[in-house]
Amino acid sequence: MYKIAFASSDGVNVDCHFGAAKSFYIFTLDEAAESYGEGERIDVTAPCHGGSHLTSGFELVLKKLDGVSAVAASRAGPGAVRFLNDNGIAVYQLPGTIDEAFCRLLEERKWEVDKWQSHTNS
Repeated sequence: MYKIAFASSDGVNVDCHFGAAKSFYIFTLDEAAESYGEGERIDVTAPCHGGSHLTSGFELVLKKLDGVSAVAASRAGPGAVRFLNDNGIAVYQLPGTIDEAFCRLLEERKWEVDKWQSHTNS
């Protein structure tokens, strides 16, 4: 199982910048069946404020997203990407709907490489 947190305002669209997101929807990808279940909404305090952020804000978001293997957002800044990658979390910049994002991930089988990399980084 591969858990992905989508930065979304409505549980349908990947429409939030990682640092500005106030909610994430966590879905579990069943790699064998190539399917995913219901999403769980997690509310967070957005770590970025007008282009500035503190690492402690990223840490608080990551704590709330406990157990995820990846984060998908419409955009993510280089500081956030670096922080997430350093903590073994893959970052996908996939604006559009959550369904479209899953289709793209399944088509590219991207999680397989990222899952392997996160295990070797831990």
